Order: sequence, then structure tokens, then C-alpha cells
Amino acid sequence: MVRIAQRSKAVWGAVVAVAVLALTASAAVAATPAAPAGQGATKSKGAGTSAAPRVTPLAGPQAELVNKQAPLVGLAQSVADSALASGSDIAGVAIDPDTKTVQIYRTNPAKGAGLGLVPAGVTVDVRQAKFSRQQMLATSQQMTWDAQLLGNQHVAVEAVGPTLDGSGVNVTVFGAGADVTRASRVLHNRYGAIVNSVRGADTRPSASQLFFAGFRFNDYAPWYGGDRISSTSVGCSTGFAATYNGSPAMLTASHCGGVGTTFWNGPTSAGGWNVMGNVNYSNTNTDIASIGVTSTTNYINVGSDPQAPSQFYVGFWASPIVGEYLCQSGSYTGERCGLRVVDTGQYVCLSSVLWICTSWQGPLADAVSIYGPASPAAGHGDSGGPVYLRTGTTGIAKGLVHGQLTPNAKSMYPTYFPDNLACPSPEGWSNRCAAGFSFAHMPGY
Repeated sequence: MVRIAQRSKAVWGAVVAVAVLALTASAAVAATPAAPAGQGATKSKGAGTSAAPRVTPLAGPQAELVNKQAPLVGLAQSVADSALASGSDIAGVAIDPDTKTVQIYRTNPAKGAGLGLVPAGVTVDVRQAKFSRQQMLATSQQMTWDAQLLGNQHVAVEAVGPTLDGSGVNVTVFGAGADVTRASRVLHNRYGAIVNSVRGADTRPSASQLFFAGFRFNDYAPWYGGDRISSTSVGCSTGFAATYNGSPAMLTASHCGGVGTTFWNGPTSAGGWNVMGNVNYSNTNTDIASIGVTSTTNYINVGSDPQAPSQFYVGFWASPIVGEYLCQSGSYTGERCGLRVVDTGQYVCLSSVLWICTSWQGPLADAVSIYGPASPAAGHGDSGGPVYLRTGTTGIAKGLVHGQLTPNAKSMYPTYFPDNLACPSPEGWSNRCAAGFSFAHMPGY
């Protein structure tokens, strides 16, 4: 798995991006402070609240994608929320904008869709699942807890996550050939039929796969999301406005900086830097951090040119849905849309000793460009940037840019994994982008 940050020009000059690897086990999460939360309406820049920022709607094929999925997203989101309820039999939900279909997988399809009024022309297809999402997530969690036991049997789990259709969990292990065959036997013997597939990986996730690196550079409070931020060591992006311990905050990726890290916005047109604030929350289990600031706004910077952004209102947080088309707007690559979600709820091993995984991270989701493996989706420097659903002139927060595809997604979309695509940034063209990337779920989703 890879995260997205960039070699960055910081206050004292060019510096090399570094990443902090993170845990994912729920036991560790339980010991951390409460995560940042969303906030209500906030003021825009200008005199009072009347001076709303500019909004540039999508046009052409991008607008067509938004319009095609619009009648499906609300229905799918309702199902995804229901899957979180205790005892739910729902395994997964996906949308297919081309056929205007919402696909629901549940262990008891006789319960039907469980939806209210379905818009005309929309088909809801309820299918049989072997396991519920809660069963699959529980197995994923148990597998992370069993890392030492599995390691003692020479099984090095690199990633685990639920399948959309409820057929079980997909697992990626370190090794090939006979190693994978042995690992599959051990995992099936221990966890049973809920283990759906076991694939091998010849490399282990590393910090080099993280994505480090207009108003994005000349911002001021109340801060926008999608701004360029730099510390003395990395360049990253901000995501969305939030509150932490009742105070305003801007979200970013935890691997961009731990608690106490000071972030600056810039370089400004005058060549200077504006202090944004200090990190007051950083959870490496989820790759979510918050920067304490004086004030925020629910607008984010959008537009394909990072130096000429417009602003876009994002008022809600929600879970990512397999099949939906999202956008990301990191401060290095700028806005990229047509990003299809291919999985959610993934947990990845970030460090290990011999066969034993010592740190995990999740939940993460993966997205790939619908324009193919030669089309940049995100790149180094975009880490922490906003991932969102466009719904006309407003949007819904879906996550924060993390890094390259997780191992399970990499095995399904190998040509979308490399981070050597040429793509532009304000610093010029460089080979720093990938056609697919992973992103952290919003806190609580």
C-alpha cells in the first residue's frame, strides 16, 4: 500500500517527504482520543456570509457521470448505513450508473431492499450473500489480532478486507507459489469458509508508497480544504473542516505529521508562508490527523489547475460506495474526477518483523481512474487531500487521500498501481502520479 505525499518546498527550502506508518487494530484504536467530527455550516470568506466563493460545476463527460449516478447514490448510502447496524445481514452495496442499478447483497435476500420510494427508472437488485459485512469485518479484525500466531506458522498477512458480494474476506500474503498455498491452507483451517481468496505479493507495503509531497497557496482563516501545507519535512494537502474537542480543525493525513507538527500554507505569491496551525490529533491506526486552526469553512479548493482553483461546498460526511464515481482535489495534482471506487473497508499491514505483522491500518478504500492506467488519479503531495462525491454544486466528503492502491486492490488492478505516471503540479511536470490510489474513510465511516 502506498500513501500520497510529495517532496515539498518548506520554510527552509526543499526537503524530502517522510511518512509515519500506522496501526489498525481496534484494540489500539480504543486507546486513542476521540476522532475529529464534522461541523455545521461555516462562514465563507468575504464580508459576513454573503460573499460565497466561486463554484465551477463539472462539464461534459464528468457532468454526465454525476447525473447518471445521482438517483442511485442516496439509495446506496441508506443501505451502507443500515449495514452498520447491530445484527444487520447486509454484506455490501454497489451502484452501476450505466444500468441505473443498485446492487444489494444480504444473507437473507427475502428481506428485500428495505428501501422506501425508488426513483423511476432505477432497478434495485437484491442478491444472496454468504456472509454479512459485520461477519467479514469481525474476521478481518481477528486476523489482525492473530498476527503473531499466524507469523509463527510463517503466514505473513499483508492485507485483509471484505468482499462486496459477501463471499468472504480477501487476503494478501507475502510470498508466492508454495508459500501462498501453505498460507491459504492455514487461513482456511483457522477461519473457515469465510476466507474467500488468498493471493501472494512479492513486495511489502512501505513508506515510499505514501503520497507526500491560487488559494491553495495564499489562503487564510477561515481555511479552505485542499490547501497546500508544508512542515519542515513534508508537503501534503488539507482535507475537510472538522471540530476537535469543540474547536475548529482541518483534517489531513496522519502520516503527514504527528501531534505537535506545525504546518504552513504556501508558498504565497510573495514567496512567504502563512502559519496554519499545529497538529492536535494524529491517529496512525486510521491515517487521520487534525490541525488546530482559528476558524474554518466547509468549502474546498477544486479545479484541475492547482494555481487557479474555484471553491466548492461540502456539507456532509458519508461512507464510500463501491461503483460510485468520486473526485479528489490534492494541492499538487489538482482536482481529478472519474475515480471509481473498487473496494472499501480494507486493513493493511504496514510493518512486520519476519513473518509477524506489528502494525496495521484501516479502514481504507481504493479508487481507479475510469480513463485507464495511463490517466493520473492522484500523486505524491496529495496526501490528506479531500476525496468527495460531486452532487451538482455541492458535495459529500468520502475520505482523505492516503497513497497507492492497497495490496488487495493492487492484485486486481496491477497496472493502476505504479506511481511513475507523468503529471503536472505548480512545480512542473514530474513522474509522481498513479492511476489508482487508496484513501482513508472519514472518521466514524
